[in-house]
Amino acid sequence: MKIRMDIEDFIYEVSEELLCYDEIGEKGAQKWATDFRKWLADGRKKKNVVIKGSNTYFVIEDEGEIFDIADEYLEAVENNSEKDYWKNFQ
Repeated sequence: MKIRMDIEDFIYEVSEELLCYDEIGEKGAQKWATDFRKWLADGRKKKNVVIKGSNTYFVIEDEGEIFDIADEYLEAVENNSEKDYWKNFQ
């Protein structure tokens, strides 16, 4: 069963996970959150974003997906491919 997380809770959870990586740190976690908000606001339809009234949710398969998102971002930072990360982010 899918989990529908409030968008702010989702951002918090991913940012907290990113803080665990020395390579990312607080500045990197803040950058991810800022870039996520830009991605969210870019006007394109998002398959994992659900808007109900004035609430916005991010839908994940399970909590493990939070770790996967953080791991993929770490890999993108290490490979200097953050632009591709956001282009392919779902």
